Formats: sequence, C-alpha cells, structure tokens
Amino acid sequence: MTDERPKPKYGELAPEGWVWKPPQPAVPDADESASATPATAPSAPASASAGRPPGAPASGAPEAQRPIATGDLIVTSVLLVIGLITTINSISSLLELPSIIQQVLDIQKLDVTYTATTAASLLGTIGAVVLALIYAAAVWLSVKALRARRRAYFIPIACAILSFMALFFVLMLAFFADGALINAIVETQGG
Repeated sequence: MTDERPKPKYGELAPEGWVWKPPQPAVPDADESASATPATAPSAPASASAGRPPGAPASGAPEAQRPIATGDLIVTSVLLVIGLITTINSISSLLELPSIIQQVLDIQKLDVTYTATTAASLLGTIGAVVLALIYAAAVWLSVKALRARRRAYFIPIACAILSFMALFFVLMLAFFADGALINAIVETQGG
C-alpha cells in the first residue's frame, strides 16, 4: 500500500487528533504581575532550556550576546593609552637618533664624535615606522577581541614587549654602525 498524499512541508501534516490552538495573550493577575512573562516572548522548548540557569544564553546564541568584561575593557584601555604615550615618545626619540646617541656619548664622557649619522637616521626612521605599526596592530587586535567578547588585556602587553625588542634592536644596530665608537668603547674598557 502506497501513501498517495503529497510529502509534508514545514509541518503541514500533523498526527491525527492534534489541533492547533493559537496562544492566548497573558492577562496577569494582581498576584502574578511580577512573575508574568510578556505575551510577545517566544517560548522555548523545555528540553532546550533544561540544565541551563535562567538568563544564560542558549547554546546556539551568537557570541555578541555575552556581556563585555568591564575589568578587561578598562585594563585594555589603560594599557593602550600608556602604549600610545610610550609609542609617541619613542618615535620622537628615534627620529632624532643621531643627536641622542651623541648626547649619550657626551654624558658618558667618551671623547668620540658619532659619525654614522646617515645610518642612524635611516634606522631611526625604520624603527619609528615599526613601532607605529606594532601599536596599530595592538589597537586593532584589542578592539577585535573586545568585540568578540574575548579577553584582550594581554594583547597590549605582548605588543609592548615586541616594541621594546624592536627598539632595543634598532638602538644596538645604530650604536654598532659606527666603528670609531666601538673602538673607543673597547679602548675605554680595556684601559
């Protein structure tokens, strides 16, 4: 025996005896007014909400419904502001790298004139661009993580460490670019 009825779509064929009744708008009593649910709220099946505390997002709910961790937002923002101030200060120093190196030599009372000014200027410019890019990456990744409701405080910290390493590398290259300076330092240490 074959079933000649058309295939059901969207629940068109219900079991025999089942009758659909539209939901009635809830009229709260005076005693139940505080616990009444709005009539427009969709009701979830009992199996979907079982084992979940009230107010917790459904397992299929998008991440955007989780609240932003306020502490993480504050710490990340403070770290980004400190990073901005430090980056601006470091960039301005790197753009004046040859004169700063000469000032350090004068303070250390080394009777040497820094001669690799072209190399130091180029290294300072490259270092300034690298620091600006690292800071921009820190801001972009932090905002992206905060919007996704993930922890973001470690991103500015990691970028600060990376910036320090880049700054140290640029400074060492600038110092070692001048052979006369290296010879003077070696002679001072040896004599």
